[in-house]
Amino acid sequence: MRFDFKIDAAIFDNDGTLMDTMPYWRYTTLEFLLAHQMPVPNEMLVSMYDSSSRKLLTQICEETGVTDLDDAISEVEGYMHRHYLYDAKLKCPAVPELLRRLKAGGARLCVATAAPREYVGDGLRRLGILKYFDFVTDNRECSYQKRQPEYFTALLERLGASADRTWVFEDALYAMESAKAAGLQVCAIEENTQRKDREAIMALADVYVRDYIELFD
Repeated sequence: MRFDFKIDAAIFDNDGTLMDTMPYWRYTTLEFLLAHQMPVPNEMLVSMYDSSSRKLLTQICEETGVTDLDDAISEVEGYMHRHYLYDAKLKCPAVPELLRRLKAGGARLCVATAAPREYVGDGLRRLGILKYFDFVTDNRECSYQKRQPEYFTALLERLGASADRTWVFEDALYAMESAKAAGLQVCAIEENTQRKDREAIMALADVYVRDYIELFD
């Protein structure tokens, strides 16, 4: 398909969308267990790839009763900071060209991530694509969450763009649902950690790709 790159704005998720880092997020729980010399239950190891690190950390805290959840989340985010700094890769080689074409068409671009924006910024800088974005934001900067349409409405105001002229690039179904509810168009990128939602994502998204190079055809 040929994508119209002359739009007002584009909102990008980071993990699983710009960077191929969702497997790292899934297995940061394993890093946490090993760091604290805790046992790794077989059933938890099997389920890690399809479960959020926050969900598993909550389970660990409830079962052990010795770890503060906020501290555990901060520790895991620190592990991810290391990955952003040293070994995280782009989601696909076409990411820089996608961003270049959007900017050339006059679009304002931002990154909206659930991870600490400073950490994500370090990764984007190392990979050479931070320069394309007007700003990087996270949940700490907004009173809304990605599950709420108001989250995207607030980003539109900050970007100075209209919903019908703005695209959201995402891999997670819940964020796509709220973006669509806010009136934005969605380009979904395939992500194996979201495989259980794949059919629903394909039905919801305006565009579904396995690689951004498909947008250049």
